[in-house]
Amino acid sequence: MGEKQSWTSEQLHCLLQTCIDEVNTNGRKGLSLKKESWEKVGKILHERFGLTLAQRQLKNAYDNLRGKYIGWKHLKDRTGNIYNSQTNTFSLTSEEWVEFKQRFPKAASLSSVPLVHPQLCETLFGGNTATGEMRWTPSSQTTSNVASSSSRRVPMLQILDTPFGDYTDDAATSFADNASPSSRASPPPRASPPPRASPPPGASPPPGASPPPGASPPPGRPSKKAKPTLDDLADKMEKVLDHMMKVNHVPSVDECYQKLLRVGYSSEDPLFVAAMMVFGQFPSMRESWLSVPDHDTGFIMDNDEMMLLLIVMFLYIRHFWKRGCKRKRDDDLRGSGLRYTLSILSDDTSCTELLRMSRESFVRLCAHFRANYSLTDSKHVSVEEKMAMFLIVIGHNQRYVVVKHNFKHSKQTIHKFFHEVLAKMMIFAKDMIVPTSFDPNPNIPGHNRRLRRVFKGAVGALDGTLIHAIVPPTKQDLYRARGKGDCYQNVLAICDFNMIFTYIVAGWEGVAHDAKVLSEAIADPGASFPIPPPDKYYLCDAAYAHTRGFMAPYRGVRYWLGDFRRTRAVTDKEKFNHAHAKLRNVIERSFGVLKARFPILKRMAPFSLVTQRNITIACFALHNFIRKEGFNDHLFAQYAEPSVSVGHNHGNASPANEDEVGVHGSAADREYMSHLRDEIANQLMQAGNI
Repeated sequence: MGEKQSWTSEQLHCLLQTCIDEVNTNGRKGLSLKKESWEKVGKILHERFGLTLAQRQLKNAYDNLRGKYIGWKHLKDRTGNIYNSQTNTFSLTSEEWVEFKQRFPKAASLSSVPLVHPQLCETLFGGNTATGEMRWTPSSQTTSNVASSSSRRVPMLQILDTPFGDYTDDAATSFADNASPSSRASPPPRASPPPRASPPPGASPPPGASPPPGASPPPGRPSKKAKPTLDDLADKMEKVLDHMMKVNHVPSVDECYQKLLRVGYSSEDPLFVAAMMVFGQFPSMRESWLSVPDHDTGFIMDNDEMMLLLIVMFLYIRHFWKRGCKRKRDDDLRGSGLRYTLSILSDDTSCTELLRMSRESFVRLCAHFRANYSLTDSKHVSVEEKMAMFLIVIGHNQRYVVVKHNFKHSKQTIHKFFHEVLAKMMIFAKDMIVPTSFDPNPNIPGHNRRLRRVFKGAVGALDGTLIHAIVPPTKQDLYRARGKGDCYQNVLAICDFNMIFTYIVAGWEGVAHDAKVLSEAIADPGASFPIPPPDKYYLCDAAYAHTRGFMAPYRGVRYWLGDFRRTRAVTDKEKFNHAHAKLRNVIERSFGVLKARFPILKRMAPFSLVTQRNITIACFALHNFIRKEGFNDHLFAQYAEPSVSVGHNHGNASPANEDEVGVHGSAADREYMSHLRDEIANQLMQAGNI
């Protein structure tokens, strides 16, 4: 039963079709099937073909087909005429096949054997594969609100959620400021900007600058018409309604009541009551409704036009209702948020507990955003309040209603400024999370200096970590990490030996293997992965390939620090793994600081997936800012000790399963790193205890 099974095309067809039926009936468990479904699949294969297969054999066949489908789908989606639909084969050069086999080892046979039953594979595996479509890295060459155009699967980086139509905003700014460009169809009128200084004669205006009033548009470029506002729309609605009232007989209010009865509404019907309230409050609405005849004869509108009229009436009512219900601020609450912020800053302990950083760090952070990222005070909310509200949300995983109680602002206002700060954080992250220079770092902590003399080429540590995510039900299978019931996003990170993150990729689905996240980051030119020089390398665990630029431990040998607490390392390989783990532990401790400071990473708030990813990136950026500023921080001091217990913060890794380890680099690169690892192991063996 443990032997490798040779499958025929008919058997694979039965396997795929039965799995599809089970998915439709019982659903999935992660990317695989449930236990009872596997039992049924095995039973059907036994009845039809006499096969007696263990569940592991069925899963291996399932995983192999899935891996081959992923590679097949990758090639099929490539541009160029390389796919022959008649033979289901691909035309690639020998060099392209070598590169493809390195990225998709389970699909290597596609060079000689086509994918069997591609339509069934598409039905079973399509849409159930981790693609990293939400991923983004601050090291990308693109701006913070545009994803890499060179990446085939990276969408635009949408920084903001769909905004609230905030007509009750304390900030005296329009909701259009909080909307993405695509959502600003009809923004309300905005205040005129202050006059700008005239440029010197002959100087061209700066990009995006508006021409002075009265200036003619540049030749050859048509002038842009002003976008219609809601007030313009309301004026047009009134004109339409006036015209309708002139050309149609206008009944009385009593006739309005009688007509509602004639069309089938009783006085107890909630719609009847609501209609009478609207008609009693807005004469134009009542008269427009009553201008519609009871019968179709002579009626000039078809059904579509009638529906359009109803929609226009609805928009009209909603606009004027919201404009009439604009909240007036209570003078007793004016400045309450600022007072609360100042009360936090009055005590350094309170600032550290509530804002998750020292008072000096917070003041420096606000000044940094004022000077470099155009974060400004609004009419009623200062930069310090905006930043404090943002930090309390991510530092304590607080909901808007709690922040509202403390700062005395509406939830719409809190939502608006939370996303305003988050948008600035994406630009901030590009400045804070930058690749290392690969030069020797003179500020290495003392307890690592002896190891660094042995691992001379180590420039940092690399690992993945799981960040909790709130995911729609239709996508939860892709975000449930193996062995965990909750949903997560997988984040790849690199840090130096000062616990500063130098590279991150956030937004991958939780089921994505750590090695796949790394291989995709290396292959994606838009991700700008910092490949170390030939004589340098990152320290990584056994989930990653041991090749040039990436130093992994020996497989099948004790590795984790807890494995050496009772029994000392004896062999040269054990000594290497122990020293490797002690030095690589810096990224585990960095993850520990990050998640201890920002609990939202352990239990995410129900934002959109894009916002959850951006919050994660913002937390990494703030972590680096606090570390780089050099202020005394209790969390960094706590996790600076190499003996601190941090557990395993790694992401989705299965070190024991070599099939899951990504393969990149040439055979010569892997041989070079294996030789270097053996040299370090011999050196450690001769040196004794380090």
